[in-house]
Amino acid sequence: MNPQEAKCPFNPESAEPPLANAPSPPLVKGWPLLGSTFHFLSDAPGVLNRAYRKYGPVFRLRALWIRYTIIGGDEAKLFMQQGLPNQYLSREKIFHTIGKELGTHDFMMSQSGPTHLRLRRMLALGYSREAASAFVPDFIEVVRDEVRKWPAGSTRGVMAAINRIAFEQYSQVMCGRSLHQHFAEAMTTIETNMNVGGRVWPFLALKNPWYRKARNKVIGLISDMVDEAANETAEPGSVNSVGSRKTIIHTLLSLRDPEGVPLRHDQVVCYAMYGCAGSVAYMARLIGFMLYQILIDPELKRILTEEADRAFSEGIRDASDVRRMELMCAVYHETLRFRPVSQGMPYYTDRAFVFQGKKVDAGDITVLSQVPLSFSERYFTDPMRFDHTRMMSPRNEHRKGGGFHPFGMGDRTCTAMGLTELMAITMVAAVLHECDLEMAPASYRLKLKIRPLPAPDDGFRIKAKPREGMVREAAPSEENITAAFPGSDDPSVVELLGNAPSRTFRQGEIIIQQGDTATAFYIVERGTVTVSKDGKVVATLAPGQYFGEIGLLHGVPRTATVTAQSPSVQVLELSRERFLDLVENSDLVSGEMAAIARKRTAHNVLRDALPGISADALRRLFPEFSTEKLEAGAIVIREGDVADRFYVIAEGCAVVTRRVDGGSEELARLGPGEYFGEMGMITGQPRNATVTIADDGPAVLLSTDRKGFLTAFHGGASGDLAQTMITRAALLK
Repeated sequence: MNPQEAKCPFNPESAEPPLANAPSPPLVKGWPLLGSTFHFLSDAPGVLNRAYRKYGPVFRLRALWIRYTIIGGDEAKLFMQQGLPNQYLSREKIFHTIGKELGTHDFMMSQSGPTHLRLRRMLALGYSREAASAFVPDFIEVVRDEVRKWPAGSTRGVMAAINRIAFEQYSQVMCGRSLHQHFAEAMTTIETNMNVGGRVWPFLALKNPWYRKARNKVIGLISDMVDEAANETAEPGSVNSVGSRKTIIHTLLSLRDPEGVPLRHDQVVCYAMYGCAGSVAYMARLIGFMLYQILIDPELKRILTEEADRAFSEGIRDASDVRRMELMCAVYHETLRFRPVSQGMPYYTDRAFVFQGKKVDAGDITVLSQVPLSFSERYFTDPMRFDHTRMMSPRNEHRKGGGFHPFGMGDRTCTAMGLTELMAITMVAAVLHECDLEMAPASYRLKLKIRPLPAPDDGFRIKAKPREGMVREAAPSEENITAAFPGSDDPSVVELLGNAPSRTFRQGEIIIQQGDTATAFYIVERGTVTVSKDGKVVATLAPGQYFGEIGLLHGVPRTATVTAQSPSVQVLELSRERFLDLVENSDLVSGEMAAIARKRTAHNVLRDALPGISADALRRLFPEFSTEKLEAGAIVIREGDVADRFYVIAEGCAVVTRRVDGGSEELARLGPGEYFGEMGMITGQPRNATVTIADDGPAVLLSTDRKGFLTAFHGGASGDLAQTMITRAALLK
């Protein structure tokens, strides 16, 4: 047997034919010489999906003057799960030249095996939502600065406008500064490498003098910024640090593999530029598709604009706030499914093999395509229709069954998907908040242009005018404890957080010390702690707040000392390994981990406060509660006021008083797990007492309106509530 040929053991239950006897995959019918080029350039996802249904999981097509072997759908997923790409395929010949153009000889996309996995894990942290979360306000300002330059009623090409905004957004998170003057050179570099890498343009394009000049200028610019960042000490305002925020360049410089080996200088330059290419190339196309789906549906545009307005009025400060835009996230995910940008993962076939009865020849370019999964009835209801509600509770079709793979599959899933989500949703929300958009002309219907990834063509244009009367300045609001983070109900996430140990510290004990090695991430569960830098107290943290993420994420010593302030402080401790696992694999940010932990704590508080309530009623009741933190002396309810909410104390204490002879009389002190406000909710009478946060506050309260209270009452808590009412009524006599 030829050493380049091997039999694929994919299906052990049915023997594959011998390699010599196996037929070649069927060829998708097309034009002589050009094959399916024209169809592929106008509708690549449609070509792949139709061919998969007609010819089966393995087929060939000729497009862009190259013959491809396609392995698609569930079969491609299983092919990867069994590790077969590492046996028969490689990516060195596909991506080596692109890596070289970006400045490195061992580009992650061209690597396989341990080298690929090592780089992948490091970059997943560098491109994570956690790393970019603090730059969300900058993303918003970039959008505002750009759209406010648009003359009212003017029209413009969508993709050109989005590319400019996406580039400037990435510049902020990459280096903390505007690079608008280098936009043209960056676009030339990105587009040339994409089209050469996608085999749309010949390799000769890399010799073009205009390209060489632009490429050298951009790579040189980034190299200088990396040098500057490496030589600085992260002073505020430096290229690698914007206040306390760390840019992508700084994060890449701080990354270490399990053996403690950092990225080389050329790798940092390469991956800073690679992130730029991904932002402009992938994210811009996705946003173009999102805007099209929104603008052809007036009702969808209306409800998304309302959601964006609410989010801006409450304040969008970080990644957690962005993900609370549930409708926007659903449209984002449905656009990824319905308008796939990634068509698959290309490989070079090193050894011939038989798969599903078809012979794949050595030397073929083999593409493992996830596109057919997006249009499979097995995973999605009526998949040929755009329906954002499929991505919302209770359906959540993208989280069930394993058919949602818009960023690739397995260990070839894009490492920057969290960054892409954050920037894309922020941009669309900000544009809808700032502008009233309509297509120009209104009759336009989407046409694709392959560049080499699918994108709306140049005919997609919009007319924009400023919106009147919306709230432009963010006002802070309290978080809802049921914020729908993607990982909040993921069993692996719940298990990681649920198994994390709680530690207790006495007043004055140091939890972490400035300058020490960072080994864990902490969430305050009970009590308060102080944060000090160089001996000066700079913050006080209450239950639900967190600390310790900076040292873990950026590989630097502790930047502050945290000390227990309350007589007894309890914190949830996540080891470095658990924290990085949640950031890398679940793409959660620190605030979302804390929110999930708070959700667990609040659930336990309600269960303990109302022990008679059934598990089913508690499950239905919990989403009706919100949480708020009140300072010492704050009045929660006032005697004589209308009774409209029921309260449970999660942390701290409250004092119950009533008016007596012109003064006040203390009736009771309530602590964690106790509740108040139930009497007025049942009787419909005004409040018969005043409840104030105790002087040793603050306190954290869970509260619900009449609907939530009645759920508790009829769910088995009536006995608990009745007994408490009898006791309290006696106090009032």
